[in-house]
Formats: sequence, C-alpha cells, structure tokens
Amino acid sequence: MAGHGRSPRAVGAGASVVLGMAGAGVAALAGAASWAAPTLGVMIAAVTWGAHAAADRLGRTPASPPVPDRPAPARDRTVPADTSPWLTRASEAAAKLDRHRRESTDPTLAQALANASDRIRSAADQLRTRADVVGVIDATTAGTDRAALRRDERRLAKEATAAAPGPVQEAKRASAHAVAERLASLTRLADLRDLMTATIEATALRLEAAAERGSMLVSLRAADEAGTRPLDLTALGDELEAVQAGLDKLDEITRILHDTDPTP
Repeated sequence: MAGHGRSPRAVGAGASVVLGMAGAGVAALAGAASWAAPTLGVMIAAVTWGAHAAADRLGRTPASPPVPDRPAPARDRTVPADTSPWLTRASEAAAKLDRHRRESTDPTLAQALANASDRIRSAADQLRTRADVVGVIDATTAGTDRAALRRDERRLAKEATAAAPGPVQEAKRASAHAVAERLASLTRLADLRDLMTATIEATALRLEAAAERGSMLVSLRAADEAGTRPLDLTALGDELEAVQAGLDKLDEITRILHDTDPTP
C-alpha cells in the first residue's frame, strides 16, 4: 500500500498540520471571528497529534503483550452522538481480531492476524480523531439558526429593492449578499459533516467485516487439524484495503474543510 512505510510519528505530524488547518477552515466556513479560527485549528491539531502518538507507541509494542478482551473505555472527551456507536463498534472489532490472534495456534495465521490487528486498532483510533473533527464542526456551528438567516436574507433583499437608489440601498444589498454567502458556507459545512459521519460509519462496518474474516480464518484452521490446507488471506486483505480507502476518504474530507471557498 502506498505510503505504508512512512514513520507513524511523521504521519502524525502531517495529519496534525492538515487537521489543524481544517479546524481553522471550519471556523472560517461557519463565519467565526478571526481570532477563533486559529484557536480551533490548534484544538484539532492537538487532538490529532495525541492519537498518532498513541499509534506510534502501539507500533513499538511487542507483538504479543496481554490485551484485554474488551475494548478500552472511551476517552473522556465527548464525541457526537451519531458517531459514538460506530466508534464503539470499531473498538470492539479491533479487540475481537486481537483476541483471535492470541487464540490462533498456527504461526502463519497468528502473524497475519497480528498485522491485521495492528492496522485495525490504528484505524479505530483514526476514526475517533475524525469524530473529534465532527465535534469541532458542531461546536463551531452551535446556535446558528439557518432559517433565521434565510429570513434575514429575504428581508434585506426586499428592503434593498424598496429603497431609493443611494447609500442605503447599497448597504442593504451588501448585507443581503453577506448573509447569502454565510448561508452557503454553513450549508456546505453541514454537507461535509454528513459525509464525514457517513464515511466513519462505512469504515467502522469494514472494520467489523475484517474482524469477521479473521474469525472465519481461525475456524477454518481449527477444522483442518492436520494443517494441510493453505490459508487464503485474500478476503482479509481486501477488507483491510477497504478500511484504508475509508481512512483516505476521511483525510480528503478534512482537507476540503480547509477550503474556505463557499462555492461548491
């Protein structure tokens, strides 16, 4: 897979920068004050760096330490309600695959499951990071009434039409235009939030599918007591590639958030 050999710390730094820029973009899209945009960027960068630092430590851990059967408790910070179930399911899938790895007595299968487990746990961490971005979007747009903004736009446009030519009419037109631009930005931001949430869901389902593939491999190997049948790891590999495609899509959405142009 392209870029698979990059250092986790380097990847973490790059992702922190990208997501930090995205946080500033979110604030700009939502019409936040100029001082708020860098602050939100720093928030997202810090969250992202923490997740990737954890993944870096995980990558340096020996392959077979004792791991609890149940996933670790959720982090203290609040995540959006519509993403929380998918984060839980992603963590459970990672724990399930790791449990299969520890139960496998076949060295080849155990190694394949260990590699898959590392990738799945890292993916679950990355999903939580993206859910944090969704939370930043929600915090940034909280209290914004788009229906009220649409009413303001119609009122200002009507008042501009009724006003006599001159400074008052121009001011009304400028105000109507500013409200229309803000509405377009908020709508685009809401669309990106929905897309990010749906992609988190789809990727979590792929994580579950990968865990099921691991279960099937363990069952097939257990049924073949002689161990004479070759293992077909293709399906597991396909699911892992699908997981990576979902993570790549989330990266793309995050980069789009940095684009503050309100036009589609």
